[in-house]
Amino acid sequence: MLSSSMIKEEVDVIIESILNTKLEDARQRLLHLTPQVSSEYGKGALLALNGIVNVTENKTPDKMADREKILRAVDRLPKVEMVDELDKGYLQTLGKWAKRVKDSDK
Repeated sequence: MLSSSMIKEEVDVIIESILNTKLEDARQRLLHLTPQVSSEYGKGALLALNGIVNVTENKTPDKMADREKILRAVDRLPKVEMVDELDKGYLQTLGKWAKRVKDSDK
């Protein structure tokens, strides 16, 4: 099983593949990563990545276009609600993706 730091490194690599429109690479990494993830945080991260790949692959990235709202939610939700590790993995991964996309748009 992968440690949380290794999962975060893999998330970074997959996000980079998505941003470079290497969706097949991202999907393959996800397939290989999935059986190695047992933590709730990792499962949340995988859910977020699968959603991002699916939206991007279906050529509807505008459905996730409001990156400012995503980033605001990622920042505010943990302060307002009790979030478990699954939620945290999901939110942080989604936030990491939104920030990278926002930075690449500059």
